[in-house]
Amino acid sequence: MKLLTLVVLLFSAIIVCRAEYQKFDNYKLYTLYVEDDEQAEELHNWYANGNLDFWSYGTLNDSVTVMVSPELQAYFETMLDDVQLESELVEENVQSLLEHEQEQRNLHILSKRRRPQKVPQKPTNTDATDEDAIDFEHFWTLDEIYRYMDRLEKTFPNLVRVMTIGQTYENRSILAMSISRDGRINQTRPVVLVDAGIHAREWASHMSALYLIHQLVENADKNEDLLYYTDWIVVPVVNPDGYVYSYETNRLWRKNRYADNILCAGTDINRNFPFRWSYTSHSCTDGFAGKTPGSESETQALMLLMSQFARSIKMYLSVHSCGDYILYPYGYAYKPATNAEDLYALGLRAAEAVQKVGGPEYLVGQASGLLYLATGSDDFIYGAYGVEYAYTLELSCGNRGYGFIIEPDQIQTIAAETFEMFKVFGMHAGNQKITKHP
Repeated sequence: MKLLTLVVLLFSAIIVCRAEYQKFDNYKLYTLYVEDDEQAEELHNWYANGNLDFWSYGTLNDSVTVMVSPELQAYFETMLDDVQLESELVEENVQSLLEHEQEQRNLHILSKRRRPQKVPQKPTNTDATDEDAIDFEHFWTLDEIYRYMDRLEKTFPNLVRVMTIGQTYENRSILAMSISRDGRINQTRPVVLVDAGIHAREWASHMSALYLIHQLVENADKNEDLLYYTDWIVVPVVNPDGYVYSYETNRLWRKNRYADNILCAGTDINRNFPFRWSYTSHSCTDGFAGKTPGSESETQALMLLMSQFARSIKMYLSVHSCGDYILYPYGYAYKPATNAEDLYALGLRAAEAVQKVGGPEYLVGQASGLLYLATGSDDFIYGAYGVEYAYTLELSCGNRGYGFIIEPDQIQTIAAETFEMFKVFGMHAGNQKITKHP
């Protein structure tokens, strides 16, 4: 009887919470097959005007996934005819996808509450409470992520440090974790800087960063080669406000939550970096770059972290979702990076590592050439701080191919595939030399 009451209360709470969620009834999801520059330009114009939501990206002669609102459905169909763009309707009602994902999260919560209690044992410094037992079968909340980081710092004080690198508009901490066999990063070894979750709704990116932390810390004995010559800094949630908002209110939210007007909140953090920054006047678009370059607290936090360790950062990896891409600078223009050949060759090695474990084929190339013109964090650290190896990783879309709506059973698969890339990039970073101060 107590269990039945618990179930009723749980699902009652879920219904109350759902009433606060933003709905996407009758929004449609399409796969579009882009065959020429005219089609690509038309799609980019729709995106720039805030009329089209890209869930995945693609090159010419490839497919992209886009969401269309009911209000723009007729105009969208006219555009498809005008530019002769081949399309496939893959989901009639996006809300049904979101509700399915929510049901999976609810089932996970319920399964945790129904687990049998463990026999009490004498605790050790490595024991975790059942509540904090980790798994990669659900998307963690921000509280779960931060508790895990705190626990690792307490459990592995000779390996882990947790740093607060900034505060958000809604006064949440932005946390970074350093992982070094010296216990702290003294800039005598090359550093790999990894960030995830710049875009709030790309949950697979957060989980892949956490999986990296898990492997480097809790499985450090199995990954000694990644720690012997290399130190790591991981920021698993660059955009905490946006992540919480995507979890609790609007699953499809992309930006941060800075609100300086009553009409539309949020800035696309990735477009806010002050390197070849480009002003966008429409604050209601998902790609709004902010009113001024470097205006956002999240941008400033990452910039400060980059500046602090600029001398020793030899590899920068910004993790996004999704599209099966390994991208390198420049994104703001078709101008090639000075070491483009080296960036391409190393990217190919990372892509091959994924395929060796049965993962998808990642395309490797300059961001502006493979996708569209846009600046980002990798352009910034490459152009402003001279970090020679800088990449944006657009992770796998999973077996359903619905963009960032990933089935729970795909979380660990994608994270493990991403870890194979991390290993390639990390080993390469370990071979780089740090220029000493004169």
